[in-house]
Amino acid sequence: MGQEQSTSALEAVDAVQNELDQNVSPAGIKLYKYVTAGSLGKWELSSSAAKPHFYDALEDSSSAGKKSDWFMVVDASDIEVHLDQSAGLIMDVTQRRLTFNADGQVWAMRFPDVETFKSFGAEMNSKLFYNTYGYENTDAGRAKGLGADYADRMFNIEGIQVVQPMDVDPERDDFATPEKIKEKSARQDDPQDDPIMGVVMGANDNSYLLKSGGKFDVLRNVVGSGVEDKCISFTLTPGTSKGSSRTPSMFTPSRVLLAQGERKMNLLTPDNPNLLHHADVETGQIVSTFSFQKDRVEIPIKDITHDSKTGQMEETSTFLGLDNNRLCRWDLRDAKGKVAESPVVNYQEGKDYSRGTNFNCMATSGDGFVVIGSQDGQVRLYSNTSLTMAKTSIPSMGSPITSVDVTYDGKWVVATSDHYLMVVKTTYQSDKGAACNAFTSRMGGRGSMPRLLRLKPEDQARVGNKPLQKGKFSWITESGQNERWIVASCGKYSVIWNFSKVKGSTTGEMSFGNMPTLTDYILTAKEEEVVDSAFQHRRYAPEAADASIVVATQHSLFNVGGA
Repeated sequence: MGQEQSTSALEAVDAVQNELDQNVSPAGIKLYKYVTAGSLGKWELSSSAAKPHFYDALEDSSSAGKKSDWFMVVDASDIEVHLDQSAGLIMDVTQRRLTFNADGQVWAMRFPDVETFKSFGAEMNSKLFYNTYGYENTDAGRAKGLGADYADRMFNIEGIQVVQPMDVDPERDDFATPEKIKEKSARQDDPQDDPIMGVVMGANDNSYLLKSGGKFDVLRNVVGSGVEDKCISFTLTPGTSKGSSRTPSMFTPSRVLLAQGERKMNLLTPDNPNLLHHADVETGQIVSTFSFQKDRVEIPIKDITHDSKTGQMEETSTFLGLDNNRLCRWDLRDAKGKVAESPVVNYQEGKDYSRGTNFNCMATSGDGFVVIGSQDGQVRLYSNTSLTMAKTSIPSMGSPITSVDVTYDGKWVVATSDHYLMVVKTTYQSDKGAACNAFTSRMGGRGSMPRLLRLKPEDQARVGNKPLQKGKFSWITESGQNERWIVASCGKYSVIWNFSKVKGSTTGEMSFGNMPTLTDYILTAKEEEVVDSAFQHRRYAPEAADASIVVATQHSLFNVGGA
């Protein structure tokens, strides 16, 4: 186990370059390879005259209607890399440097001058654009692939430049990224025990470890210390509710939602997405099993979330449901305000899309704004008054969105994909100078460019090219407070970003069509795969700068946070 702050690892390339410059006048593109030895690594010069170029793997195809499939190759080496998000292509404008992954190795090319660098970057982006969207990188092609709002903001040579901060945080200096973060073990299970599947965080006294087979272990939330094991467990089994005719069976919920002051749980099952199980946490039993129906027809629901970020702490009975082409609101009470005796959840409102939305995940703000991530990579923002049409849509960056989160005030969104986290600032000024929010009005191209949070290629190799998962903001539910951290899981690591630094940073790094990219974070390592990294509620982290993260592996639990 261990941790490392990743802020400027590629400065080692500069050190190697400076040493060479003392003896040789660089005339060509220099190629460096990242060489690891145990837990350490260094950059070594591989070639002083690298010759990168591109080729179409389908160029000789005789099939009718063939398309191109672009690769980058580097002469004088065995490098061949398909141009897509998995290559981890990051361009550093200030250093005229491109880093990338190829065949399990990490490489960097440094260009002799800015013009050569920009020219190569423009051609690479055009090939990457075609591989991602299937169109040529023209004005018309970008309009089709990205939409009109982003057609002139991405994938053009003018975009290769240092970008300015998205926001100025007056308290930024008070929340500097610490060199080290405290960490202590909260629990160690026997390797033969049922594995931990996730963490269900509570804002009140208790949180929960979800284990396979529907077993929940109760944790105590402790101010300033993370969580403690209460040595209490219960197992929820469908079919055991009063009056149920279903045969009891073990199951592992695909979604767990604390509700009604955190005394209840709503659960989805992977084997039957048409059902909602409603459990009493205090008795440790499923008390009702409902069917999702609309117009008396059962419908599947693959994700549920609260109407607002404070929903689990309140006595509300309504919640949102999501499926591939459906967004709707449900109520566990009937029209008379009583808990429904009918085994059917009361459908309130929503919309069924005919096709093409491919919804994957959702989250809500304190005011009930809804953000949805899609399989095709789009991020859609809905107001708190209508679920029928998104006010703003952020185009796909080439990877499915697997989870989303939004700040309590609805001013920031983070969307997770396998290869990056995308941070979106939702506030902007209208053409008349009025303050607006993309959840309630169409932002178009007037907002700040989103930021991509990525691992450095050498760190991507270190984590075994595992996907980023479950990106979250620190957890607050009160106005006047600010989220300070972002966390995600990746293989045997948790990745922690200083959100204040993300908002206020200038960057010369670009990836995926000149998207501003940040590679400044802390890695904390574990001996097993990390299954979840989740923030405690702010009330248990009295110091605003304290990250206060609960990290779970398959058989261990850790409290992470504090300088």
